[in-house]
Amino acid sequence: MKKILLLLVLALIAAAALGRWMAADSGYLLLVRGNWEMDTTLGFAVLVTVLAAVALVVATLILNGLWQLAEPVRATRRFRQSVARRRLKSGLVLLVDGDIKKAERLLSAAGREGDWPLAAWLLAAECARERGDGEALEQYLGEASADRRGLLMSGLMRARFALDDGQPEQARHELEALLKQAPNNRRVLTLYADVLDRLHDWPALCDLIPRLRKVLDEQSVARRERRAWLARVQEVAQKPGFNDAESRAAELRRLWKSVPVALKNDPAMKARYAGFLAQLGQGKVALGLVREQLGKEWDDRLPTVLEAIDDVPPDDLLQVLEGWLAERPGNAAVLITAGRVALKARLWGKAQSFFEAAANSSQSATALAELARLYRALGDHGKADQALERRVSRLDSELPSLPMPN
Repeated sequence: MKKILLLLVLALIAAAALGRWMAADSGYLLLVRGNWEMDTTLGFAVLVTVLAAVALVVATLILNGLWQLAEPVRATRRFRQSVARRRLKSGLVLLVDGDIKKAERLLSAAGREGDWPLAAWLLAAECARERGDGEALEQYLGEASADRRGLLMSGLMRARFALDDGQPEQARHELEALLKQAPNNRRVLTLYADVLDRLHDWPALCDLIPRLRKVLDEQSVARRERRAWLARVQEVAQKPGFNDAESRAAELRRLWKSVPVALKNDPAMKARYAGFLAQLGQGKVALGLVREQLGKEWDDRLPTVLEAIDDVPPDDLLQVLEGWLAERPGNAAVLITAGRVALKARLWGKAQSFFEAAANSSQSATALAELARLYRALGDHGKADQALERRVSRLDSELPSLPMPN
């Protein structure tokens, strides 16, 4: 459109300039051939020439259109394409309506005769997939792959079908081939991330995050990244066949250095890392991490890490927990953790008071269960039964209201 407007402006400028030139001096033109001669002004001759050129162009366009309508070969091709378009449209409607066999027949015919075969072959592949006909599915996808633009789409369909069939390895193979052709394709990268998630290949998914950030919104990428790193920390900490706690803790610390800075400050990530360090005999390090993070921002998931610490005296841990309780009295997470640490210290009365405070402050089902267990161990079965009843009532309150037998 911009080019056409520019040409029109240039034509108007040229016409204005020519008009001014002709107005200054109309000129004189004499044509002589044998005994025939014609004289006229130069302006009139130029006008006639321009009109003749325009008439010639218009006549050429009209005759060309008439020839295309009248030519048998093109007329036949246009008829076939028109029929194929109707088949494509009808096939799509039938596919949506669930008439798979008829839809597949129309769509495959549209793929052979139509001027847009890619859509027809891909929809026919969906029909074959619905029928469970693997041979026909491969045939249609092969036809779609013959189109330059269809190679990517057919590969994506193969990968998606393989993933739906519970064959993520096959889907991964398809997608890795597609990534070589289209390394920044949004759909390929998204499906590849889903496949890596299904395979629990967390290192590969973490490596893919920078490429995902180029094509996906930050929120969805952040969720994937957080899930991948949380799982990766757990995978390293719980690696099977690796019984040396010290070596496993060293590997976990090396991995932590690779965690993105933003995730290192995530409470869930810090709690998981510190918790595994505590389980691997690095309780002092874990306690330092928890205290440092809680000094920046409080989160109830962090105090529970202290339950797993065995290489720090329980009395020292209780002092830390009681300091937090002084700042946040009635915090159920800290109270339950303090009760469990008190049990490790064999301070039964203190543990009981912590669990009772947690149960009274929040009616926590966990606190009530711990309290019932402690009462029963102390031989106070009446209080144990009361705590269990309170726990059941707490759980009942979370159930939907439904008719019950009398």
